[in-house]
Amino acid sequence: MSFNLGRFLLVSTAATAVGVAAYAIYKAGGVKPAVSKAVKGGVKAGSWASRQYGSAKDEVARLVDEAKADMAS
Repeated sequence: MSFNLGRFLLVSTAATAVGVAAYAIYKAGGVKPAVSKAVKGGVKAGSWASRQYGSAKDEVARLVDEAKADMAS
């Protein structure tokens, strides 16, 4: 495996640029609103999934009850 100085410099320069950009966004206050929106979206998605699970669970329970009633008659 050979050491490629050009690739190393490119990667380190890109990492530095990303770090500086992230720090600038953090200092400008852009991170908190973005994180807040992401958390709100996650909570909404979790609530939706919970409602869907409850609805599906109720539907399956109803189908099982119908099947048991059909088997009994």
